[in-house]
Amino acid sequence: MTVKITKPEVNIREKISELDKPSGIAGEAMLRAETPREQQNLIGAGRKNLIINGDFRVSQRGVYTSATSTVHNQLYLDRWTVRLTNVTANILHILGTNSAPGYPYKDSNSLRLTATNSATGVMRHLQRVEGFLSGRTLTISAWVKSNSPNARVFSYQHNGGYRVSSKPHSGNGEWEYLTLTTVNDANAANQLYFDIALASETFTNIAITSGEYVEISEVQMEVGNVATPFEVRLYGEELALCMRYFEHCNGNGSVPVNGSSTTTYGAGCVGLAPVLLWHNASFQGRPKVNFIAPKRVPPTVTRIGNSSGEFGYMATGTAGPNGINTILFSSAIGVASITTTGFHINNQMTGLPIWGVGGGWIASAEL
Repeated sequence: MTVKITKPEVNIREKISELDKPSGIAGEAMLRAETPREQQNLIGAGRKNLIINGDFRVSQRGVYTSATSTVHNQLYLDRWTVRLTNVTANILHILGTNSAPGYPYKDSNSLRLTATNSATGVMRHLQRVEGFLSGRTLTISAWVKSNSPNARVFSYQHNGGYRVSSKPHSGNGEWEYLTLTTVNDANAANQLYFDIALASETFTNIAITSGEYVEISEVQMEVGNVATPFEVRLYGEELALCMRYFEHCNGNGSVPVNGSSTTTYGAGCVGLAPVLLWHNASFQGRPKVNFIAPKRVPPTVTRIGNSSGEFGYMATGTAGPNGINTILFSSAIGVASITTTGFHINNQMTGLPIWGVGGGWIASAEL
């Protein structure tokens, strides 16, 4: 018996042409990946950005939408420090709007440092990253705009002497996407720093002319060797991440007005709401202030209540909220029992009933 087998015709020319189809470097890497984990690392699946406030939406310390003179080694927008060597500079927070589009999106915010003198030095945006990530491959990416050909992205192991630089910006005043991949070796002795700076490739001083600037947007640091699209987190998430390092409560900057009652009290600020307590010669009030977000470590707490920097207490000689008619300040009033979740206000005054506490505070747990 004869069996005849047939199979569809194959266009050999077409199959050969398919072998020539470009897949790109990223596509080839995906095809070569042997496990889903490798593929996830390549595309940056899940939470990935180790930079906090990389899109400059949070600014708890103030408003910098007008050019503001900076001080060396000070934080302005959350998590971003300005560092200057022999140079003075202004900082400007540029808010993306549909009428004044940024790059790469119309609503992208940016942060600009502009030199206000000419000198030989370094001018940089800096963020210190919590954790050491030793042995990890990290890729850093940022949109950078500059009129200087010395604008670069840097990864730096502080005190470890290990710094890696991206290629420089062309200095044409346009937005360019700069990336840098490095194997991190930071440890407890040499904290990981991330810079976008006007500096030489080896991070030495360069000639900086007044008016030269470095502007940055959508800054990202991620584990892996490929720069993936910027991760946009919810605003509440970004604010909570910032509050791990810095939180403040200053109300409208004043303490309660004479004659206020507990029902209208609230001009000052101690916590999320006015704190009421009873205090006299035999009982000492010690109200607790809770932070909105737990801090990295027990923070430094600074009082900003009145011109003397003290908390203000509303007091009266009669037992009842309607009798409040006096505001008291005392240098003996302070903070104590500071933890990562809050602190207590020590009330050292005696002999008067105290009904409310006014004034503000700053809690800093920055690296």
